[in-house]
Amino acid sequence: MTLLMILVAAVVAVIDWLTKLLASSCLTETVTVIPHLLELRLLHNSGMALGFLAGNRFASLLLPVVVNIVAWYQLRRYEPTRYMRVVVGLVLGGFIGNFAERLISGAVTDMIYFPFLPWFICNVADIAICAGVVLLMASLLFRPQDWREKVAKDQQNSGG
Repeated sequence: MTLLMILVAAVVAVIDWLTKLLASSCLTETVTVIPHLLELRLLHNSGMALGFLAGNRFASLLLPVVVNIVAWYQLRRYEPTRYMRVVVGLVLGGFIGNFAERLISGAVTDMIYFPFLPWFICNVADIAICAGVVLLMASLLFRPQDWREKVAKDQQNSGG
């Protein structure tokens, strides 16, 4: 893990925690920020994305851990670029933000609502995770340098 990755993850987790704290203490009714585009609504979600596994605390704690371990195991095969460190930091920070709150309170605080996506209410951690995954997919398509395996680099450096 690099300093950049840790820094991005920490910033995401802190911003997520602060916005959840602010929403929980101040948001008592729906606030329209941009009509038809963005509203703030307080919701406590005991499940994961779109309420998946709602009420199953063990599974909603275990599944994200397993996914992150598998992803970490797969990504460590590649030589990390600065881009990949930022992307992984986004996903890791989002994971930490939601996992910590789910572990402590059994649910995550969601407050960001897009009226044109009526099934989706989220928080900063969710946005960071989604952005990280989209950027990861973009790197698969457009940034082949992010997928240079460490073994190939080690063989080049050893003259093999």
